[in-house]
Amino acid sequence: MKNPHQLLIFLISFSAFSQGSWTKEKGSYYLQSSYSTIQNYSSLFGDPDHTTERKLTDNIFQFYGEYGFTDKLTLILNLPLKHIKSRDLVVKENSNPATKAANETSLGNIEMGLKYNFYKKKWVLSGQFSLEARTGSFDKNSGIRTGNDAWSFTPLLLAGRSFDKFYLQTFAGGIFRTNNYSSNFKVGGELGTKILKKNLV
Repeated sequence: MKNPHQLLIFLISFSAFSQGSWTKEKGSYYLQSSYSTIQNYSSLFGDPDHTTERKLTDNIFQFYGEYGFTDKLTLILNLPLKHIKSRDLVVKENSNPATKAANETSLGNIEMGLKYNFYKKKWVLSGQFSLEARTGSFDKNSGIRTGNDAWSFTPLLLAGRSFDKFYLQTFAGGIFRTNNYSSNFKVGGELGTKILKKNLV
């Protein structure tokens, strides 16, 4: 897969908020929009790896929001909009391709979730549960799919703490998918610091 760093930057930016342990105050909200792209790839990682029939370009517009329903309970919504292009054949000598070149723009898998804070002193401990709906589309002629053809359930345990000049947060849990899609564990962490100490305005 070409240019994986572009996707990595997007995922880091998104996970900083979606897997943070702090909940929003009642009535407050946070909104984020992101864009990422992977240009002209033809390999998919797996066991074994898979080569696509055509070169693909995957553009993702992500709209993410959090709303404080109470001081301890935060509502989460993630809306991915995908624009996928299917272009040149990987094997140019293929005289009988199974797919056609096409452009598809559609929703990916919409994610909704709840984050609940159950401990808040020096350390902040929260639990999160999210549901990813089976809202992606599939075009038979091009073979383009904009999301997993499965429902996904993601329970997470979140922990974080802020210090004088930096913060630390971690998460652990899993993603469980229906329709014979593979499930996996999720474990990660993040360490951050405030670079600017004064307001620019």
